[in-house]
This record gives sequence, structure tokens and C-alpha cells, in this order.
Amino acid sequence: MTNSFSRRTFLGAGAAVPFAGALLNAAEPKAESKIPPVLHCTDLFHPHGDPDDHFDLACVFSLGYQNQIDLRGISLDYPPPNRVGDPDVMAVAQLNRICAMTVPTVVGTSKFITKRTDTLPDLSPRESTGIRWIIDSLKKSDRPMTITVVGSATDVAVAACREPALFREKCAGVYLNSGGTHQARPEILEHNVKINPAAYAAMFDLPCPLYWFPCWHMTEERKSGEWGTFYWMPHRKVFEGVESTPLLGYFWYMFSRAQSPLWLRTTLTPPPEAEWTKILDGQRGMWSVASFFVLAGLTVTKSGKIVPTAEAGNDALFRMEHVKVECEDNGRLKWELSKEPTGRFVFHVLDVPSYPAAMTEAVRTLLRAMPT
Repeated sequence: MTNSFSRRTFLGAGAAVPFAGALLNAAEPKAESKIPPVLHCTDLFHPHGDPDDHFDLACVFSLGYQNQIDLRGISLDYPPPNRVGDPDVMAVAQLNRICAMTVPTVVGTSKFITKRTDTLPDLSPRESTGIRWIIDSLKKSDRPMTITVVGSATDVAVAACREPALFREKCAGVYLNSGGTHQARPEILEHNVKINPAAYAAMFDLPCPLYWFPCWHMTEERKSGEWGTFYWMPHRKVFEGVESTPLLGYFWYMFSRAQSPLWLRTTLTPPPEAEWTKILDGQRGMWSVASFFVLAGLTVTKSGKIVPTAEAGNDALFRMEHVKVECEDNGRLKWELSKEPTGRFVFHVLDVPSYPAAMTEAVRTLLRAMPT
């Protein structure tokens, strides 16, 4: 199915999204005033470091395409020394083309902070591009914006330290996918924390709501738990019924670590059958997608259906809890649940055995909704 609709058609007030997406069985497109404006900050590289970030990007684009969020921009992390690839601007371009959207992108700073209050005042214009872009986006937004962080928190931390009043007024919340709630070995830090521990610590001082999605229940133990977002997602299951040739081409370009400059034409034909079959036999560690549902006012049921949060009741797979957190500049923290509102929330899995399969089904629903 081809589609020549403009971005305004997708995101206009009460506009019907021009496709029969599976998600719309559970959640009708929102009126414009109800759509959360979103900045997505991600450690997305080509060749990839971990392909979960490309699944994350496809999910936020799917939610934008379906009028569930207003995706206003993508901030790409500057590659740390352990990454082979550069920021994957091609992936953003591919999904813009697939969804007929015009989401801008920017590359963040290569610098780090050593204390949580650092504003990096001496950064060059080039190094501060991402920081200034976050600040400008908040200033220009017609309503409070939401920021997702699935990689380094440096640019968001510095922007908030430079403009705390702006974050207090114009940031509806930061959705932080980072860290862990329990540690078998205290010396081990989760990857995103390890990139810049002081920036992670600064997140818990933000003058706006913070929604904390710990990557691990037990740090670096690759299994699902009550207080962590991690789950295994089988490729064959998540791609079952996905009919969008352009989207499969997007994933093939990423999985194959393609060196070809033909990032656009790669999306015009199906992936090579033999190579794609090998990919389908694999699985993917996943973390961040639940945060996208929460910010959109959606949740997932224990059977994997996507529904408005207010309608899930006892069938909700997860929820956010009030939490108190104390975090040091080295990234070490202490946390406890709170009976009173704190402006800080933590992700809580309510049915751990159902969680991996339900989240896989929810991601599959988002991918199946993408245009063909």
C-alpha cells in the first residue's frame, strides 16, 4: 500500500491514520492536543553496536506514524571509543522515507561531565549542537515535551543544568532507560551508565518528572526480572506477519552491516532469502520499548495487546511506581519505593513469566503497522 499523505495528515487534530494498523484496534489516534511531543536520544550506530536500538527507532517511528506520539527529533550519541560505527543518520533517513515523515536528527557531544552539575561552558558550537538543539526544541514547543534516553544521558544532563527553569516549565518528563536496580557485583555498571556516570546521576536531580526504566533487574544478568526492562525477543516471532518490504529492507541493511551507500534502494526489495532465514533463527536482547508505550499513555497486557493505560486494569503487564533515588556522581545508587509522590517513577514488571512473550507480541504489532 502506497501513501502520499503529508506529516500533517498523520499528526493533525483527530486525523484518521490512512492504514489499518493493528494498534488501532486498541487505541484510536489522538487529537493533536493529546499527542505527546517527543525527542528521542539514542546510541544508534552503523555498523551497529547492538541492534536493539534499530528496533527501538522503528517502534518510535511506528507510534509517530500512528498518531500516538509527535516525534519531533532524534539525537544520536557521538560514538564512544568502543564502538566501530558512526551515528546512523541513514537509519533515520530510511524510516523517514518509509513513513513519509520529516523527523530531523542531530549528533550529540563527544565530551563527558565529571560532576552532575557541569554545564560544559567551554564547548565549541560543534560540540554543543545537540545540547543547544534540546534547549531550542523545548523553547519552541507549543506544549511540554517528553525526552527519551536510550543511550548516553550527557546532552540531556548538560541541557538541564544550563536551563533548569526551562526543563521545569517545558519538559513533561525524561524517560531514562539506563542502570540496574540490583547488583550481584557492585563494581559492574550498566553500559549506558558506564559511558558517563555523572550524567546518569544528574538525571535524578532533574527539575522535571523522571521515569526510570532500569535496564537490568540484576545488572548484566541477561534474564527478565521484576525491576528491569530486559527480555529476549525471538526474531522469527517478532517478524511474523510483517509485510512491509521497506521495513524489512531497513532491518536487512542494519543486520548485514552493509557498506553499500545505497541505503535507500536497499529498502525497495526483500532481503535475500537465505541470509534472512539465518537472521530469523536468532534472538535479540531488548530493553527500552516499554518506555515508549508509557509516554504515549499506552500499556501492554499480559497477552501482548497494546491498550490505553487507563483500560488495562489487572491485565496490565507493567506499571510505574513512585520511587526515591539517591545517586552518586560515580553512578552508584540507592533506591526505595515511596508511598508519596516524588516526581520520580520506576518501572515494575507485574508478571515476569509473561513479560518476554507479551513484549515481543507488542513490538510485532508496531512493526506490522508500518506502511508497505
